[in-house]
Amino acid sequence: MKKIIFINSIILIFMIIFLEIFANFFKLSGLMGIESGLIYNKSGIHYLKPNSTGAVFEKKVYTDKNGYRVPNKNFSYQGEKNILIIGDSQTFGNGVLEEETFIGLLRNKFENLNFYNSAVPGYQIKQHKENLKKFIYFKEVHKVIYFFTLNDVYDLSNLIKQKEDIIQKDKKEPKELKIKNFINSFLRNKSYLYMYLKGITSDPSKRWYQNIDSFYASKDISLTSNYFKELKIFSEKYNAELYVVILPYEYQTRSCKSDDFKPQAKISKILFNNKIKFFDFSKDFCNHTNPKKYFYKFDPAHFSVLGHKLIYKLINEKINL
Repeated sequence: MKKIIFINSIILIFMIIFLEIFANFFKLSGLMGIESGLIYNKSGIHYLKPNSTGAVFEKKVYTDKNGYRVPNKNFSYQGEKNILIIGDSQTFGNGVLEEETFIGLLRNKFENLNFYNSAVPGYQIKQHKENLKKFIYFKEVHKVIYFFTLNDVYDLSNLIKQKEDIIQKDKKEPKELKIKNFINSFLRNKSYLYMYLKGITSDPSKRWYQNIDSFYASKDISLTSNYFKELKIFSEKYNAELYVVILPYEYQTRSCKSDDFKPQAKISKILFNNKIKFFDFSKDFCNHTNPKKYFYKFDPAHFSVLGHKLIYKLINEKINL
């Protein structure tokens, strides 16, 4: 009996290894890890380390002296005017080489402009507000473009009680949660097979969108207006044009029903009331066949190379750089 169990275990291990290699070779999925040495924490906010190199979603990334993403290690800004980019991982370009992101494409086209990409994976409005304090060293800013992601509202201050409730719930099972999160984080960063199986069995894009849709339907997001006002004041201080670009979740682009874009409608109303120029790129994805190809595999929001090309095209059409 022990011999049979041993043989079967060996066969199972070899099958898993074979399937892992197969999933990797045919790129059935993509990894979603961020190299730990690329990020540091200070006063409860995480930042990208200045002048660093690391991997994000398998792709090598570089940061400048400010901790902003740049094309290469020795990159220098040679343009005449400064464009300040604000955003999170969608704007940072997780899983895509810098030169293939929409910021990289813009950088290549407009050589007379400096694109300071301050986007950091995982940022929400709380972090964006803190980050504004770092921008005081800019002597001149020509334009400010904030690429808004729906989950940016998660960390609003009027949700402290909800966060405390979650923390209290987590305290009941700290060990189990810690182990579960560690395993999930490890496999997200190492196993193509795990990401593929997770993607085809659980539809993470649908789950993530339903969570954010429920959030917008049940919570007061009016405090978002406060940050937009601060951003407007900041831009006016530098006499810079301010634009906000609203980006979609992958699941929204499947059926493209009006009801699926209610979160964008709420944000658009707030921006309109604050007299801020904005563009909602969400429904532009619906004008293309198979919008899913514009997103990273089994990912709820990050864009593929094609997705970045589409956003680059839309920016060129709608924003006068």
